[in-house]
Amino acid sequence: MAEAARPRAGVVCLDVDGTLTDGVRGPALPGAVSALRALRARLPVRLVTNTTSVPFRALAEYLAGLGLLDSNDALFTPHAVARRLLPSRGHDAGILIADPGQREELAWFREDPAGPAVLLATEAHAWTVDALQPAFRRLLDGATFYSMTRNRYFRRGDAMVTDVGAVAALLAYASGREPETLGKPSRAMFEAVARDAGSAIEEMAMVGDDAEFDVSAAVALGMRGALLRTGKYREGDEARVTPPPTAVLDSIRDVPAWLGAA
Repeated sequence: MAEAARPRAGVVCLDVDGTLTDGVRGPALPGAVSALRALRARLPVRLVTNTTSVPFRALAEYLAGLGLLDSNDALFTPHAVARRLLPSRGHDAGILIADPGQREELAWFREDPAGPAVLLATEAHAWTVDALQPAFRRLLDGATFYSMTRNRYFRRGDAMVTDVGAVAALLAYASGREPETLGKPSRAMFEAVARDAGSAIEEMAMVGDDAEFDVSAAVALGMRGALLRTGKYREGDEARVTPPPTAVLDSIRDVPAWLGAA
């Protein structure tokens, strides 16, 4: 475990996949339940995930069943940010790029080929490039581009697979329109957590296995960020991002001591 000064932390934000669980629907990682128990005894805890493939209700039930979630209000996903932000801008209609299992949660977004927005919610592993052409053409015509996340890849079993960010990059390159990200590492996501917890962003800490989008991005916002050597972590990830993590820890087991909650 890398040595680092204990941070101030009004609330601790924990990633889920690769940080608390082995995969989106996998078991809890060793020590995760006891670490969360120790943290909650001393600090407000929020689970902040970029998972979009599992509906909020199903994800919350799954995490509660593992003993990792004590209240649905403590779980934050990009869907919640999108549902609040896009209607407030009049952008709750347009082209939706989503898989069938996601559409119930996105029912508030009205599909309209001439609408003002393109909303990307899926890794599109089952999609063809041809199926993305209506979204590309709408972006060319001036639609505002939103992406639930910009993560590059994630671990599925023993293999790395491309994430939503890869599809966002394709459409952004082709259309010349960069998307606004709704999940981590967007400021909108962390501001939602801060409001809920009654904290300032600068008093928060973020813990995750993604050096770029979990940790470095949080540090850039003024938070403290701990990178865990679990999940998608690859040796040397901490040296590939700027700004670097505040701390590099072996696993979730080390987080309570880092935050002074052991």
